[in-house]
Amino acid sequence: MRLHIVLTTKTPIILPWNYPNMLRGVLYSAIKKSNSKLGEFLHNQGFEIQGHRYKLITFSLLFPKSSQKEKTGIKMIPPIHWWISSPLSSPLEASVTTWLCEGKIRLGRIELMIEKIEVEKTPTFKNPCAFKTLSPIVVSSGVYSGKKLEHRFLSPQEDEFWRIVELNLRRKALVLGINVFQEPLRFQSIGEWRSKLLEIQKIKVKAWEGSFSVEGCLELIKLGYEAGFGERNAQGFGMVKIL
Repeated sequence: MRLHIVLTTKTPIILPWNYPNMLRGVLYSAIKKSNSKLGEFLHNQGFEIQGHRYKLITFSLLFPKSSQKEKTGIKMIPPIHWWISSPLSSPLEASVTTWLCEGKIRLGRIELMIEKIEVEKTPTFKNPCAFKTLSPIVVSSGVYSGKKLEHRFLSPQEDEFWRIVELNLRRKALVLGINVFQEPLRFQSIGEWRSKLLEIQKIKVKAWEGSFSVEGCLELIKLGYEAGFGERNAQGFGMVKIL
């Protein structure tokens, strides 16, 4: 299930570079207001499998009519488009209930009116599928420095990047009880990728924007479309659209 939200305001707005942190707060607050148990579960716990936890929800960056870089952040001209996606309907239904009642969202001191909320039709997936990121993809691996385990952020140019993306999808499928084929997915980058460095909850995260194709089990591919590819999806990473 995927929501498309159109936000508007009378004047341009300036948001800080790390505004996805604010979007995350807006989303969890909306879910919790309509369904407190679900909101607390997703915020504090999530679904655990093989020592990993997944919230099974993701959201895009903001896409305004136009934008420009400022010293303090990004200047955005409305209307502004935002997408939220999940293989679970309950968190999206809870957020919609809140937003339809309130009719607006707040990003810090900035108030945005909700012009429209629509449920997008799930596309038909066929091999191969080509995607473009709506929010950058994060992939990391653990590397020991002495006795300390540190995370190294990977790039799409590394085979390990795509291996971990697939492993991540297979764990999400286990959480949802989805039967998937064991045949490996086949990923291929399309064009150049661009790196982005963002600070999320005081942690610097390196992520990548770009396009790719994937071929294989369509259930896994659909799950990537709905729940996000890669890691930190519930923090606003790994959302894609079909090319």
